[in-house]
Amino acid sequence: MTLEIEDITDSLANRRSDLRFRAHADYDGHEKIIYAEDRDIGFRAFIAVHNTKRGPALGGCRYWSRYNNDEEAISDVLRLSRGMTYKNSVADLALGGGKSVIIGKPGTRQPSAEVMQALGMAVNSLGSLYVTAEDVGTSVQHILIARGRTPYVAGVPLTALCEESMPQGIDPQAVPNPDPSPYTAYGTYMAIKAAARHRLGVESLKGLKVTVKGYGHVAQVLCRYLADEGAKLLVNDITPQACRQIVTDLGSEALLAEGREIMSVKSDIYVPCALGGDINDGTIPHLVLAGVKVVAGCANNQLKAPHHADELRRSNILYAPDYVANAGGVIAAGMQYLWMIRPQMTEFPTHQAIMGRVGKIGATLEHIFARADAEGRNTAQVADQQGREGFVMPVAKAA
Repeated sequence: MTLEIEDITDSLANRRSDLRFRAHADYDGHEKIIYAEDRDIGFRAFIAVHNTKRGPALGGCRYWSRYNNDEEAISDVLRLSRGMTYKNSVADLALGGGKSVIIGKPGTRQPSAEVMQALGMAVNSLGSLYVTAEDVGTSVQHILIARGRTPYVAGVPLTALCEESMPQGIDPQAVPNPDPSPYTAYGTYMAIKAAARHRLGVESLKGLKVTVKGYGHVAQVLCRYLADEGAKLLVNDITPQACRQIVTDLGSEALLAEGREIMSVKSDIYVPCALGGDINDGTIPHLVLAGVKVVAGCANNQLKAPHHADELRRSNILYAPDYVANAGGVIAAGMQYLWMIRPQMTEFPTHQAIMGRVGKIGATLEHIFARADAEGRNTAQVADQQGREGFVMPVAKAA
Protein backbone atom coordinates (compact mmCIF):
# COMPACT_ATOMS: atom_id res chain seq x y z
CA MET A 1 0.00 0.00 0.00
CA THR A 2 1.58 3.27 -1.18
CA LEU A 3 -0.49 6.25 -0.09
CA GLU A 4 0.29 9.69 -1.48
CA ILE A 5 -1.25 12.78 0.15
CA GLU A 6 -1.27 16.26 -1.38
CA ASP A 7 -2.40 19.45 0.35
CA ILE A 8 -4.45 21.30 -2.27
CA THR A 9 -5.84 24.05 -0.02
CA ASP A 10 -3.85 26.85 -1.65
CA SER A 11 -4.75 25.65 -5.14
CA LEU A 12 -8.50 25.74 -4.48
CA ALA A 13 -8.19 29.07 -2.68
CA ASN A 14 -6.47 30.54 -5.77
CA ARG A 15 -3.33 31.23 -3.76
CA ARG A 16 -1.21 28.98 -5.97
CA SER A 17 -1.25 28.08 -9.65
CA ASP A 18 -1.78 24.36 -10.11
CA LEU A 19 -2.29 22.43 -13.33
CA ARG A 20 -4.36 19.70 -11.60
CA PHE A 21 -6.49 21.55 -9.04
CA ARG A 22 -7.65 25.06 -9.82
CA ALA A 23 -9.41 27.77 -7.78
CA HIS A 24 -12.89 26.62 -6.84
CA ALA A 25 -16.09 28.64 -6.36
CA ASP A 26 -17.07 26.53 -3.33
CA TYR A 27 -13.79 27.10 -1.47
CA ASP A 28 -15.52 29.35 1.12
CA GLY A 29 -12.53 29.74 3.43
CA HIS A 30 -11.87 26.05 4.02
CA GLU A 31 -9.01 25.51 6.46
CA LYS A 32 -7.59 22.38 4.87
CA ILE A 33 -8.28 20.27 1.76
CA ILE A 34 -6.22 17.22 0.86
CA TYR A 35 -6.16 14.78 -2.02
CA ALA A 36 -5.18 11.20 -1.18
CA GLU A 37 -4.32 8.48 -3.69
CA ASP A 38 -3.03 4.92 -3.69
CA ARG A 39 -2.67 3.76 -7.27
CA ASP A 40 -1.90 0.18 -6.25
CA ILE A 41 -5.45 -0.34 -4.94
CA GLY A 42 -7.30 2.30 -6.97
CA PHE A 43 -7.97 4.55 -3.97
CA ARG A 44 -8.73 8.22 -4.61
CA ALA A 45 -10.29 10.57 -2.08
CA PHE A 46 -10.70 14.20 -1.06
CA ILE A 47 -10.94 15.32 2.56
CA ALA A 48 -12.12 18.85 3.35
CA VAL A 49 -11.99 20.63 6.70
CA HIS A 50 -14.17 23.72 6.58
CA ASN A 51 -14.00 25.18 10.08
CA THR A 52 -12.62 24.06 13.46
CA LYS A 53 -13.36 27.08 15.66
CA ARG A 54 -15.86 25.06 17.70
CA GLY A 55 -13.71 21.92 17.80
CA PRO A 56 -12.53 19.03 15.59
CA ALA A 57 -14.26 18.87 12.20
CA LEU A 58 -16.79 16.02 12.27
CA GLY A 59 -18.37 14.76 9.06
CA GLY A 60 -18.99 11.45 7.34
CA CYS A 61 -17.15 9.60 4.60
CA ARG A 62 -19.10 9.31 1.35
CA TYR A 63 -18.34 6.60 -1.22
CA TRP A 64 -19.61 7.50 -4.68
CA SER A 65 -18.77 5.90 -8.01
CA ARG A 66 -20.80 8.25 -10.22
CA TYR A 67 -18.61 11.33 -10.23
CA ASN A 68 -17.92 12.25 -13.84
CA ASN A 69 -14.69 14.03 -12.95
CA ASP A 70 -12.62 15.36 -10.06
CA GLU A 71 -14.40 18.71 -10.25
CA GLU A 72 -17.69 17.09 -9.22
CA ALA A 73 -16.05 15.28 -6.32
CA ILE A 74 -14.37 18.47 -5.12
CA SER A 75 -17.64 20.41 -5.31
CA ASP A 76 -19.35 17.67 -3.33
CA VAL A 77 -16.78 17.51 -0.55
CA LEU A 78 -16.56 21.31 -0.21
CA ARG A 79 -20.32 21.83 -0.05
CA LEU A 80 -20.86 18.91 2.30
CA SER A 81 -18.07 19.95 4.67
CA ARG A 82 -19.40 23.51 4.81
CA GLY A 83 -22.85 22.12 5.55
CA MET A 84 -21.45 20.09 8.45
CA THR A 85 -20.02 23.26 10.01
CA TYR A 86 -23.48 24.80 10.04
CA LYS A 87 -25.19 21.59 11.16
CA ASN A 88 -22.84 21.04 14.09
CA SER A 89 -23.06 24.70 15.07
CA VAL A 90 -26.85 24.88 15.09
CA ALA A 91 -26.91 21.56 16.98
CA ASP A 92 -24.69 23.28 19.59
CA LEU A 93 -21.96 20.64 19.43
CA ALA A 94 -18.36 21.53 20.28
CA LEU A 95 -17.38 20.37 16.81
CA GLY A 96 -16.53 21.94 13.50
CA GLY A 97 -17.39 20.72 10.03
CA GLY A 98 -15.59 18.49 7.56
CA LYS A 99 -16.25 15.72 5.05
CA SER A 100 -14.50 13.08 3.00
CA VAL A 101 -15.47 11.59 -0.35
CA ILE A 102 -13.99 8.48 -1.91
CA ILE A 103 -14.17 8.33 -5.70
CA GLY A 104 -15.42 4.79 -6.15
CA LYS A 105 -14.56 2.45 -8.97
CA PRO A 106 -17.26 2.51 -11.69
CA GLY A 107 -20.12 0.17 -10.93
CA THR A 108 -19.25 -0.31 -7.25
CA ARG A 109 -21.53 0.72 -4.39
CA GLN A 110 -19.28 0.31 -1.38
CA PRO A 111 -15.56 0.37 -0.63
CA SER A 112 -13.24 -2.57 -0.09
CA ALA A 113 -11.41 -3.13 3.19
CA GLU A 114 -8.18 -1.94 1.55
CA VAL A 115 -9.83 1.29 0.47
CA MET A 116 -11.13 1.96 3.99
CA GLN A 117 -7.69 1.27 5.43
CA ALA A 118 -6.27 3.86 3.04
CA LEU A 119 -9.00 6.30 4.05
CA GLY A 120 -8.06 5.75 7.69
CA MET A 121 -4.44 6.56 6.92
CA ALA A 122 -5.46 9.74 5.09
CA VAL A 123 -7.64 10.82 8.01
CA ASN A 124 -4.81 10.08 10.43
CA SER A 125 -2.46 12.32 8.45
CA LEU A 126 -4.56 15.28 9.60
CA GLY A 127 -4.10 14.47 13.27
CA SER A 128 -7.20 15.35 15.28
CA LEU A 129 -8.30 18.01 12.78
CA TYR A 130 -10.93 15.78 11.12
CA VAL A 131 -13.14 13.01 12.52
CA THR A 132 -14.87 10.69 10.07
CA ALA A 133 -18.06 8.63 10.31
CA GLU A 134 -20.43 6.75 8.04
CA ASP A 135 -22.29 8.42 5.19
CA VAL A 136 -23.73 7.47 1.81
CA GLY A 137 -22.01 4.32 0.58
CA THR A 138 -20.28 3.53 3.88
CA SER A 139 -21.43 1.80 7.06
CA VAL A 140 -20.42 1.39 10.68
CA GLN A 141 -18.47 -1.71 9.62
CA HIS A 142 -16.50 0.32 7.07
CA ILE A 143 -15.64 2.96 9.67
CA LEU A 144 -14.46 0.27 12.07
CA ILE A 145 -12.04 -0.88 9.36
CA ALA A 146 -10.76 2.69 8.99
CA ARG A 147 -10.34 2.81 12.76
CA GLY A 148 -7.62 0.20 12.39
CA ARG A 149 -5.51 3.04 10.95
CA THR A 150 -6.82 6.07 12.88
CA PRO A 151 -8.53 6.81 16.20
CA TYR A 152 -10.37 9.77 14.67
CA VAL A 153 -13.72 8.10 13.98
CA ALA A 154 -17.23 8.56 15.39
CA GLY A 155 -20.59 6.82 15.24
CA VAL A 156 -19.24 3.36 16.04
CA PRO A 157 -20.13 1.14 19.03
CA LEU A 158 -18.70 2.54 22.25
CA THR A 159 -18.33 -1.00 23.53
CA ALA A 160 -15.93 -1.70 20.65
CA LEU A 161 -13.87 1.39 21.37
CA CYS A 162 -13.40 1.72 25.08
CA GLU A 163 -13.51 -1.53 27.01
CA GLU A 164 -11.00 -0.08 29.47
CA SER A 165 -12.66 3.31 29.97
CA MET A 166 -16.34 2.32 29.98
CA PRO A 167 -17.77 3.66 33.26
CA GLN A 168 -18.53 1.13 35.94
CA GLY A 169 -22.19 0.43 36.55
CA ILE A 170 -23.42 1.48 33.10
CA ASP A 171 -26.40 -0.64 32.12
CA PRO A 172 -25.69 -2.27 28.73
CA GLN A 173 -29.21 -1.24 27.71
CA ALA A 174 -28.21 2.41 28.24
CA VAL A 175 -25.33 2.24 25.77
CA PRO A 176 -26.33 4.23 22.66
CA ASN A 177 -27.14 2.59 19.37
CA PRO A 178 -24.17 2.88 16.97
CA ASP A 179 -26.63 3.18 14.08
CA PRO A 180 -27.46 6.91 13.70
CA SER A 181 -30.68 6.26 11.77
CA PRO A 182 -33.04 6.02 14.78
CA TYR A 183 -31.69 9.31 16.14
CA THR A 184 -32.00 11.00 12.75
CA ALA A 185 -35.57 9.72 12.47
CA TYR A 186 -36.54 10.92 15.95
CA GLY A 187 -35.07 14.36 15.34
CA THR A 188 -36.93 14.66 12.05
CA TYR A 189 -40.14 13.60 13.78
CA MET A 190 -39.67 16.37 16.36
CA ALA A 191 -38.99 18.80 13.51
CA ILE A 192 -42.25 17.85 11.78
CA LYS A 193 -44.18 18.33 15.02
CA ALA A 194 -42.60 21.75 15.59
CA ALA A 195 -43.39 22.86 12.04
CA ALA A 196 -46.99 21.61 12.28
CA ARG A 197 -47.40 23.45 15.57
CA HIS A 198 -46.09 26.70 14.12
CA ARG A 199 -47.79 26.60 10.73
CA LEU A 200 -50.99 24.65 11.45
CA GLY A 201 -51.49 25.47 15.12
CA VAL A 202 -51.85 21.82 16.17
CA GLU A 203 -50.15 19.84 18.93
CA SER A 204 -50.87 16.45 17.41
CA LEU A 205 -50.33 15.05 13.93
CA LYS A 206 -53.43 12.88 14.28
CA GLY A 207 -55.60 13.10 11.19
CA LEU A 208 -53.13 15.19 9.19
CA LYS A 209 -52.36 14.05 5.66
CA VAL A 210 -48.64 13.41 5.35
CA THR A 211 -46.86 12.39 2.15
CA VAL A 212 -43.41 10.84 2.45
CA LYS A 213 -41.00 10.49 -0.46
CA GLY A 214 -38.56 7.61 -0.04
CA TYR A 215 -38.64 4.63 2.31
CA GLY A 216 -35.02 4.11 3.27
CA HIS A 217 -33.58 3.20 6.65
CA VAL A 218 -34.31 6.53 8.36
CA ALA A 219 -37.72 6.96 6.73
CA GLN A 220 -38.85 3.55 7.95
CA VAL A 221 -38.33 4.57 11.58
CA LEU A 222 -39.75 8.04 10.97
CA CYS A 223 -42.91 6.68 9.37
CA ARG A 224 -43.52 4.48 12.40
CA TYR A 225 -43.47 7.59 14.63
CA LEU A 226 -45.90 9.35 12.29
CA ALA A 227 -48.22 6.36 12.00
CA ASP A 228 -48.27 5.80 15.75
CA GLU A 229 -49.42 9.40 16.26
CA GLY A 230 -52.29 8.89 13.84
CA ALA A 231 -51.08 10.73 10.76
CA LYS A 232 -52.67 9.66 7.48
CA LEU A 233 -49.66 8.50 5.50
CA LEU A 234 -49.04 8.08 1.81
CA VAL A 235 -45.49 6.85 1.28
CA ASN A 236 -43.72 6.80 -2.07
CA ASP A 237 -40.82 4.72 -3.28
CA ILE A 238 -39.56 3.84 -6.74
CA THR A 239 -39.14 0.13 -6.01
CA PRO A 240 -41.99 -2.41 -5.80
CA GLN A 241 -40.25 -4.21 -2.93
CA ALA A 242 -40.18 -1.06 -0.79
CA CYS A 243 -43.83 -0.34 -1.55
CA ARG A 244 -44.83 -3.82 -0.44
CA GLN A 245 -42.82 -3.28 2.74
CA ILE A 246 -44.63 0.01 3.39
CA VAL A 247 -48.02 -1.71 3.34
CA THR A 248 -46.72 -4.51 5.58
CA ASP A 249 -45.03 -2.22 8.09
CA LEU A 250 -47.58 0.56 8.31
CA GLY A 251 -50.81 -0.65 6.79
CA SER A 252 -50.80 2.63 4.88
CA GLU A 253 -51.04 3.43 1.21
CA ALA A 254 -47.92 3.17 -0.91
CA LEU A 255 -47.28 4.92 -4.21
CA LEU A 256 -45.00 3.22 -6.71
CA ALA A 257 -43.99 6.19 -8.82
CA GLU A 258 -41.35 8.75 -9.60
CA GLY A 259 -41.06 11.40 -6.93
CA ARG A 260 -42.89 14.29 -8.57
CA GLU A 261 -46.19 12.39 -8.64
CA ILE A 262 -46.43 12.17 -4.86
CA MET A 263 -45.83 15.90 -4.63
CA SER A 264 -49.15 16.43 -6.41
CA VAL A 265 -51.15 14.46 -3.83
CA LYS A 266 -53.33 16.57 -1.53
CA SER A 267 -51.62 16.75 1.84
CA ASP A 268 -50.80 18.97 4.79
CA ILE A 269 -47.16 18.01 5.19
CA TYR A 270 -44.59 16.89 2.64
CA VAL A 271 -41.66 14.85 3.98
CA PRO A 272 -38.67 14.48 1.59
CA CYS A 273 -36.56 11.46 2.55
CA ALA A 274 -34.85 10.59 -0.73
CA LEU A 275 -32.24 12.41 -2.82
CA GLY A 276 -31.38 16.10 -2.63
CA GLY A 277 -32.63 18.91 -4.88
CA ASP A 278 -36.24 17.86 -4.36
CA ILE A 279 -37.51 21.41 -3.88
CA ASN A 280 -37.03 23.24 -7.17
CA ASP A 281 -38.71 25.32 -9.86
CA GLY A 282 -40.51 22.28 -11.24
CA THR A 283 -41.81 20.85 -7.97
CA ILE A 284 -42.85 23.86 -5.89
CA PRO A 285 -45.96 24.52 -8.06
CA HIS A 286 -47.03 20.91 -7.41
CA LEU A 287 -46.73 21.42 -3.66
CA VAL A 288 -48.77 24.62 -3.86
CA LEU A 289 -51.56 22.95 -5.84
CA ALA A 290 -51.53 20.01 -3.41
CA GLY A 291 -52.21 22.36 -0.52
CA VAL A 292 -48.99 21.52 1.31
CA LYS A 293 -48.33 23.81 4.27
CA VAL A 294 -45.14 22.27 5.68
CA VAL A 295 -41.98 20.79 4.15
CA ALA A 296 -39.88 18.89 6.68
CA GLY A 297 -37.87 15.73 6.08
CA CYS A 298 -34.63 13.87 6.59
CA ALA A 299 -33.15 14.23 3.08
CA ASN A 300 -29.98 16.30 2.69
CA ASN A 301 -29.75 19.38 0.45
CA GLN A 302 -33.50 19.49 -0.17
CA LEU A 303 -33.40 22.90 -1.87
CA LYS A 304 -32.10 22.83 -5.43
CA ALA A 305 -30.89 26.41 -4.95
CA PRO A 306 -31.03 28.94 -2.09
CA HIS A 307 -33.74 31.02 -3.74
CA HIS A 308 -36.17 28.13 -3.46
CA ALA A 309 -36.49 28.89 0.26
CA ASP A 310 -37.87 32.28 -0.77
CA GLU A 311 -40.27 30.59 -3.19
CA LEU A 312 -41.61 28.39 -0.39
CA ARG A 313 -42.06 31.40 1.89
CA ARG A 314 -43.91 33.33 -0.81
CA SER A 315 -46.13 30.27 -1.29
CA ASN A 316 -46.94 30.24 2.45
CA ILE A 317 -45.20 26.88 2.90
CA LEU A 318 -43.12 26.55 6.07
CA TYR A 319 -39.74 24.95 5.42
CA ALA A 320 -37.80 23.21 8.20
CA PRO A 321 -34.14 23.65 7.13
CA ASP A 322 -32.85 20.17 6.36
CA TYR A 323 -29.59 20.26 8.27
CA VAL A 324 -31.48 21.29 11.42
CA ALA A 325 -34.26 18.71 11.02
CA ASN A 326 -31.95 15.78 10.27
CA ALA A 327 -29.23 16.55 12.84
CA GLY A 328 -30.15 13.67 15.16
CA GLY A 329 -27.54 11.32 13.78
CA VAL A 330 -24.66 13.78 14.05
CA ILE A 331 -25.78 14.76 17.55
CA ALA A 332 -25.53 11.10 18.58
CA ALA A 333 -22.14 10.60 16.94
CA GLY A 334 -20.85 13.92 18.25
CA MET A 335 -21.90 13.28 21.85
CA GLN A 336 -20.22 9.88 21.78
CA TYR A 337 -16.99 11.22 20.28
CA LEU A 338 -16.79 14.16 22.69
CA TRP A 339 -17.15 11.77 25.61
CA MET A 340 -14.41 9.59 24.14
CA ILE A 341 -11.88 12.44 23.98
CA ARG A 342 -12.78 14.07 27.31
CA PRO A 343 -14.61 11.59 29.57
CA GLN A 344 -13.76 13.56 32.73
CA MET A 345 -15.51 16.65 31.36
CA THR A 346 -18.48 15.08 29.61
CA GLU A 347 -21.41 13.05 30.91
CA PHE A 348 -21.60 9.52 29.53
CA PRO A 349 -23.89 9.66 26.46
CA THR A 350 -26.57 7.13 27.32
CA HIS A 351 -29.30 6.39 24.82
CA GLN A 352 -31.70 8.38 27.00
CA ALA A 353 -29.35 11.37 27.15
CA ILE A 354 -28.92 11.39 23.37
CA MET A 355 -32.67 11.14 22.78
CA GLY A 356 -33.19 14.06 25.14
CA ARG A 357 -30.66 16.17 23.26
CA VAL A 358 -32.09 15.18 19.87
CA GLY A 359 -35.56 16.05 21.11
CA LYS A 360 -34.46 19.68 21.42
CA ILE A 361 -34.39 19.95 17.63
CA GLY A 362 -38.05 20.94 17.84
CA ALA A 363 -37.29 23.87 20.15
CA THR A 364 -34.39 24.96 17.93
CA LEU A 365 -36.71 25.08 14.93
CA GLU A 366 -39.41 26.94 16.83
CA HIS A 367 -36.82 29.63 17.55
CA ILE A 368 -35.81 29.72 13.87
CA PHE A 369 -39.45 29.95 12.74
CA ALA A 370 -40.20 32.79 15.16
CA ARG A 371 -37.07 34.68 14.16
CA ALA A 372 -37.88 34.27 10.47
CA ASP A 373 -41.37 35.69 11.05
CA ALA A 374 -40.03 38.62 13.07
CA GLU A 375 -37.30 39.48 10.57
CA GLY A 376 -39.32 38.82 7.41
CA ARG A 377 -36.79 36.31 6.10
CA ASN A 378 -36.98 32.71 4.99
CA THR A 379 -36.14 29.97 7.47
CA ALA A 380 -33.04 28.79 5.61
CA GLN A 381 -31.49 32.25 5.87
CA VAL A 382 -32.20 32.38 9.59
CA ALA A 383 -30.78 28.90 10.17
CA ASP A 384 -27.61 29.86 8.29
CA GLN A 385 -27.31 33.06 10.31
CA GLN A 386 -27.72 31.14 13.56
CA GLY A 387 -25.06 28.70 12.38
CA ARG A 388 -22.62 31.51 11.53
CA GLU A 389 -23.18 33.11 14.91
CA GLY A 390 -22.07 29.83 16.45
CA PHE A 391 -18.73 29.46 14.65
CA VAL A 392 -17.58 32.97 13.77
CA MET A 393 -16.77 33.21 17.47
CA PRO A 394 -16.14 29.89 19.26
CA VAL A 395 -18.62 29.00 21.99
CA ALA A 396 -16.83 27.65 25.06
CA LYS A 397 -19.93 26.08 26.60
CA ALA A 398 -20.94 24.07 23.53
CA ALA A 399 -21.05 20.32 24.16
